[in-house]
Amino acid sequence: MPPLPDNAHPAAIYPAPLENNPGSRSISDDDLCAWCSHLLYRPGELSLCRLSLADGHWPSHCDEDGYAQSCPSLRLNRYPQHNE
Repeated sequence: MPPLPDNAHPAAIYPAPLENNPGSRSISDDDLCAWCSHLLYRPGELSLCRLSLADGHWPSHCDEDGYAQSCPSLRLNRYPQHNE
């Protein structure tokens, strides 16, 4: 996974199960998608990218092991910056 900014944080847990949604897939904590605000995240279950297409295609580019390494639509979850 590429380095993330210090103020990035993991996606919030989505409250409803996503098993019946086409394109749902398992996401691990060290997947780039786990840090994106487009992710409907269900740890230990199937998760869904809000930008996935009806055929199940996600915008992320994955390595041979299936982990997202880049995404043209990545929008990191970030903690607010405080000016000191």
